Amino acid sequence: MEKIKDSGRRKFMEAGVFTITGCIAAVSGVALTRFGVGPSFAPIKSKWIETDLDPASLTGDGFAQVILEFDMKDGWVIAPTKALAFVRREKDGSLVAISATCTHLGCVVNWDESRKAFVCPCHSGIYDLEGAVVSGPPPGPLWRHRIKEEEGVILLASRPEPMSGGNNETV
Repeated sequence: MEKIKDSGRRKFMEAGVFTITGCIAAVSGVALTRFGVGPSFAPIKSKWIETDLDPASLTGDGFAQVILEFDMKDGWVIAPTKALAFVRREKDGSLVAISATCTHLGCVVNWDESRKAFVCPCHSGIYDLEGAVVSGPPPGPLWRHRIKEEEGVILLASRPEPMSGGNNETV
């Protein structure tokens, strides 16, 4: 009979040790995973980038090219980044900034003044003056950068967004 009580106690102690060890491992694993992977799920915030465009030079139907240079944080990595945008002034005086990144595979589109269209040199995607798809494989219109003018300086948001109604929002 004594042996039966001993093995019961031993099994109980083993179960207790395994339970406590398992709980410690689970809590540590969740904490370490959150520490290691967590930053990659954080939203990437946009920043206002000052451009060297002269607001008075933005007239007519053409676009001015702007190269945006900024540091972008992606998870743990902070890397210098460049992006190209096309800026023009609308007839009502508002500013429009269209991203040069093709929505098909991320190629850089060019503004073709003679065709009054954005053209993707890689896959023959064509976008109109507003960035809407005219032909080719792109699944959607070109994205837009938020834009504002302060004290004679034109500022663009570092991250473009899908086309929507408002364009001059705060970051």
